[in-house]
Amino acid sequence: MNKVYQFIARPLDSHWIVVKRILRNLTGTLFHGLHFQPASFDHPLSLKASCDADWASDVDGRRSTSGAAIFLGPNLISWSSRKQQATTWSSVEAKYRSLAKTSTELPRISTLLTKLQISFTTPVFL
Repeated sequence: MNKVYQFIARPLDSHWIVVKRILRNLTGTLFHGLHFQPASFDHPLSLKASCDADWASDVDGRRSTSGAAIFLGPNLISWSSRKQQATTWSSVEAKYRSLAKTSTELPRISTLLTKLQISFTTPVFL
């Protein structure tokens, strides 16, 4: 969808064909979704984060794509996937940028959990 959206101002017939294909694929996933599992409150929940980057995957702008997932116990509570703002010179630099972006998200979630009085372990990266 991200690639198709770039042409929203002046879509061609080929773009509409792709959008229709995407919508057909989505109709087959109506009953898919995130399934939350119950967690025990006897001990603190684990707060875990994972991130990665695909170096220069955008053929048009040569920008990398970052992705991150944050879990509280067994459940996914935050995720993201987006192009990085700057063009990176190596895959390592792209991964460091992804790590830095994810690292800024963890204190925000930790503060929210603390305010909600939910006990959790020190955040770790997988």
